[in-house]
Amino acid sequence: MSAVQKIIMVLAIICFKEITAELRPLKILFVVAYFPAPSQPYILNMMTGLIDKGHEVSIFAFRRNDVEGDPNVARYGLMDRVMYEEFPAELPQCDIVFCQSATWGKKILEMEALQEWLQNKKLVICLRGLDITGNKVKNDPHIYDQLLTTGDLFLPVCDYFKRLIIQLGCDPNKVVVHHSAINGTQFFFRPRKKVSRKRDIIKFVSVCRLVQKKGLEYAIQAFAEIVEKRKNVHFTIVGSGHLESRLRKLTASLGIADKVTFFGWGTQEQVVSILDKSHIFLLPSITASSGDEEGIANSLKEAMAMGLIPIGTRHAGTPELIEDGVSGFLVPEKDSHALAKKMRYILKHPEIWKKIGQAARRKIENEFEIKKSVETLEQLFYGLFE
Repeated sequence: MSAVQKIIMVLAIICFKEITAELRPLKILFVVAYFPAPSQPYILNMMTGLIDKGHEVSIFAFRRNDVEGDPNVARYGLMDRVMYEEFPAELPQCDIVFCQSATWGKKILEMEALQEWLQNKKLVICLRGLDITGNKVKNDPHIYDQLLTTGDLFLPVCDYFKRLIIQLGCDPNKVVVHHSAINGTQFFFRPRKKVSRKRDIIKFVSVCRLVQKKGLEYAIQAFAEIVEKRKNVHFTIVGSGHLESRLRKLTASLGIADKVTFFGWGTQEQVVSILDKSHIFLLPSITASSGDEEGIANSLKEAMAMGLIPIGTRHAGTPELIEDGVSGFLVPEKDSHALAKKMRYILKHPEIWKKIGQAARRKIENEFEIKKSVETLEQLFYGLFE
C-alpha cells in the first residue's frame, strides 16, 4: 500500500467515525441455530462487539442450549436478550435481522407470521460451511432463490464462498466477504523454539470437531509416518464428535495409541493452555462426502495467533488464511504422505519456526481481529440505510 493510499484510508476512517458519531444506534436481531453456543465464539464476539459500540442486540434461537460456557454470556446479560423456538406475539423491534446462516435466513423468510414484520427490516445473511457447500445446494441450485432476491446483504466468510454464492445467482453488489474473527488478546503470541534435548517432546495438536471434513484420519496416518523415525513426538486431538471411536481404532491399528491423546472437548482456557505447550498445528481439511467444506477454520486462526506452525490443505478458504511457506504450510487434500513430508521438513528446520509464527500472528492481527471486524460490520450495516 502506497503512502497516498494510507493517507486516504486514514481520512476515510476519520470521516466514518465522525459520521457514525451522529448516527443513532442500531437494533440488531441475531438469528442463530441455538444459544448459548460455546463452539461458536465468533458469533458471540460479534454480539458483544456491537454492544460495546452502543448498538442494541437481541437474539432468536431455534433451539435452547443449557450450557452457558463463555463468561461474556452472563457479563453482557445475553440470556435476558434471547427468544427461543417461536417468535412472541409481539414481534421484536429491530432495524436488521442478522441470520447466521442461509439456512436460518431461508427459514425466517418462509414463516408466514413474519412476512409483514420483515417488510421494513434489512435482512443480512452470513454464509458458512455446509450452509453453502453441502449436497443440498448441489442437488437443488435454486434452494436459496427467494433468499438471494430478498436479502439485502450477504457476508460469506471467505472469497471461496463469495464465488459460490454469486454462481448461485446472487447479485455481486450485495456480497461482501466478512471473516469470522477472534479476540487476539485471548490468544497470546509466543515464538516456538527447537527443543533443547532429544528426550524433550515435540507436540503436534489439532483442535476441531471430530467430523469428516476436518480430515483427522489423514493427520493420524501422517503422524504414524513421523513416529517411525521420531520417538520424541506426541499428538493431542482436542474436540469431540461422532468419529472419535473410529479415530481411536485407527491409532490402535497403526500402533501409535500411546502417542496420541484424545482430550475431548475443551474450554477456551484449556485450549489456550494446550496450544501454548504445543509446536505444530494440524488441520488437513477435506471435502466431506456430504459436500460439506470449511470456510476458514477458527481453530487455525487461534493457533496462528499464538505462534504455532500451521499445516492446512488447499481446501476452500484455507489458502486465504495460510500463505504457503510464509505464514504456514499447505498440502493437497487427502494426502497423508504429503502431510508427513511437510511435517518432517518442519521438524528438520526449527530455525524457520519463529519467522513463520511471527508471519502467522501478523496475518491474524491484520485480517482476523474482532475489533477491526466489528468496525467493518458496523460500516456495512450503516451503509444499508444510505
